[in-house]
Amino acid sequence: MNAFPPAAATAQHQVRTPPDKTLDTASAEVVLWRSAQIRAGHGPRARAATRALAEDFNERNEGIATALSFEDAFGTRGRLHWLIHLRSLGDYTALTQRGADRGSGVFGRDAGEDDGWEELFEAGSVRETVLLPHRWGIFGTATEAMAQQETTRQDLNPVETVDGRARFQLLPAARQSSLPLESLLTSASSGLLMHRTAQVHYAYRAEARVLVRTLAETYNLNAKGRTTVLLFEEAFGQMDRLHMFIHMADIEAYQELMALDASPDPSAPRASYIQEWISPERGGGTWDKIVIQDSARDGLLVPRTFG
Repeated sequence: MNAFPPAAATAQHQVRTPPDKTLDTASAEVVLWRSAQIRAGHGPRARAATRALAEDFNERNEGIATALSFEDAFGTRGRLHWLIHLRSLGDYTALTQRGADRGSGVFGRDAGEDDGWEELFEAGSVRETVLLPHRWGIFGTATEAMAQQETTRQDLNPVETVDGRARFQLLPAARQSSLPLESLLTSASSGLLMHRTAQVHYAYRAEARVLVRTLAETYNLNAKGRTTVLLFEEAFGQMDRLHMFIHMADIEAYQELMALDASPDPSAPRASYIQEWISPERGGGTWDKIVIQDSARDGLLVPRTFG
């Protein structure tokens, strides 16, 4: 009898491109998170349509965007999720001009083509959120010490000049970790994807990002390739609602994360939870003063399996 559980299926099998050509949560500069609730009785058709649409989208947009599909594991039954990874923010406009119906965004059929997509999902259930990888200083959230450094250190300065105009330079989330890219789990290579959201107090928005980035890298260094945590910012939506994608190799990795949270080792995440993140001049405080009570949510997504 085999003592090891079977390897978890990943979303990489949904695309024909090799891993080094697939855009994912580590390599994309923009991630569109779309979710929708399947209408009762339409499950097989909705999942088949999801597969056909994703395959068509990925074939037409190879190298520019990659769409991967997921489903709630322990949440609302029949709730589908798509992560559409874009090479850049400007590519969103480019994709809508490639013949896709502007009313359906980048993830739609050609204009005028009616495939009955709308009747497969509950009315009003479709949600789309634009997520940007966190970078120091994004949305003006650098701490005072960082702001002072950025005036003298080019590597911390997120502003670039393009065609004579200054703009914020987005970087892929892989740049958040000191670990090599090949050791990171992503939306394409993980067996399970936990999506964690939390709302932070506006007064401590800079401290919140330092806290979460520290926690993420602490998990990454301790999990040794079994779990990778990457931080994203919500654009065009709720201000200061942070998104963490926790990429796990399999369900066993979740228990390994629980063990990390329980560990008293000073290199484990617990040390960050009890650390004072707010300066004494501002009254001091740990993470529980930064995160708004009852705002944190976890959703477990499993990659859709195409037979």
